[in-house]
Amino acid sequence: MLILDEDFKESYVTYYQNYSSFEVPKIAEAYLGELDNNIYTEVVNVIRTANTIGATYYKCYEEIAKRISFRLSTDVDLSLLVFNAVFFSVFHSDIKSLEHALGDRFAPRNFYADIAIAMYGNASPENIEKIKGNEGHYSASRPSPGSWDEWFYNMCLDVASNSKCHSRKIGAVLVRDKSIISTGYNGPPRGVPSCDKRWKIDFRFAQKYKDKLPSDETSVIGVCPRRIIGFPSGQGLEICPAGHAERNALINAARHGIKTKGTSDEPTTLYMGCGIPCTPCLVEIMNAGVSEIVVSGVGFYDETAEYVLENSSLRVRLFNFLKK
Repeated sequence: MLILDEDFKESYVTYYQNYSSFEVPKIAEAYLGELDNNIYTEVVNVIRTANTIGATYYKCYEEIAKRISFRLSTDVDLSLLVFNAVFFSVFHSDIKSLEHALGDRFAPRNFYADIAIAMYGNASPENIEKIKGNEGHYSASRPSPGSWDEWFYNMCLDVASNSKCHSRKIGAVLVRDKSIISTGYNGPPRGVPSCDKRWKIDFRFAQKYKDKLPSDETSVIGVCPRRIIGFPSGQGLEICPAGHAERNALINAARHGIKTKGTSDEPTTLYMGCGIPCTPCLVEIMNAGVSEIVVSGVGFYDETAEYVLENSSLRVRLFNFLKK
């Protein structure tokens, strides 16, 4: 077997002294996965030969350097490359040798160190003491919900709180068998700035509505442009970049491969912190196979939404705790 000499131990300390032994194999594997296939194959072949003849880590390093160093870009650390390759190989073939060579350095997982690294960037004794000294903070107890409807309504409110919409914040929760399978809130698409920034970054928009822009430009911060321009509620939607909460809940399910179609045995319910959805959202809810929607009111955006519901099998009801 390949002899893990002092150079191997020094490399471990150099590159991974602030990491737990639980993390190093994952880091090494990820690093090797980024290598050119031809280089990786050549490195593996050298390591196999070194294992066969019982060469030292240093001799293995020399042979790998001789074969590939001239083919590497200047920003690649050859020593790190060789260490990761040897470490990963030995980890999967002879972990006892690894434990013997590294001793206490290759100790069982220290979850305190894992937490310290995630929070502070390193697992220094001071940071580990901070972790151990944190006994936890418990939020004030909230009253138990009176029903599943109230529970999921509260979830809708929590989801809505992350909305970036400056007009209204709405949350939707898609449920199967009393378990949440997707959520959505209204707002601009992923990566698109909130609409109050549009005055600064969309020249055509700013020019078109420049007569509506207040003299104090800071007053547009956190305000829906439709409100500033003067559109009544429900109008001017063509300038709104937001996706609706119920639509985003369905899209998020599709994004993660989650089935939204309900069955008689396993219906799906979409809880919403709002009234009856608009026509386009209703169409998508029905086409996604949702069995039931639960809403906080029965007002309609338009006649078509009412028509669509009247001619569908989609169940509609109010949250049960709203009964008077």
